[in-house]
Amino acid sequence: METEFQAKFDDGEVFVRYFSKYEGNVRAFVASLLHDWSAVDEVVQAASLVMWRKFDQFDRSGPESGFLNWAFMIARFEVLKYRSRIARDRLVFSDDVQQLLDAEAESVAATQSEREHALQDCLKKLKPAQRELIEATYGSGVSIKDASNTLGRTPTALYKALARIRDSLQICIERALTKTLTEEKT
Repeated sequence: METEFQAKFDDGEVFVRYFSKYEGNVRAFVASLLHDWSAVDEVVQAASLVMWRKFDQFDRSGPESGFLNWAFMIARFEVLKYRSRIARDRLVFSDDVQQLLDAEAESVAATQSEREHALQDCLKKLKPAQRELIEATYGSGVSIKDASNTLGRTPTALYKALARIRDSLQICIERALTKTLTEEKT
């Protein structure tokens, strides 16, 4: 017979596995709602503690992806608690606007890992010269001015080239996500 300690240990192990897998999605969701990194860290930490304490209430009979919806719900409540603490600030959105933003944020955060995967695939499809521009500019963390000097371009020319590459990456990512959604529905 399984002891109570062993059952709690197993629950903790399952929670850590789920939370580790979806923490990036939860963080992206909270970040899209708060736009302040220190607040994001505070709210994600508070939400993770609530999830840990209430994990025994989570219905594990369904698919694992149900954890993400459950985590989003808890994170949303923690965001609301945080907002109520800062409600004296004049720059708080109305509840209607915030609900629209919350719904959009949840949608974007839920597809975070798919977006990252699509980006990696799309980067591989770039021409070598385009990849070189991306890596020289974003991979090394240098300024546009330094990257343009290294690449023998003017900063304006580099900005324009990067804008074209970002546009093509955006189109590629949207196509990949559309394809993924279509495949999931069939």
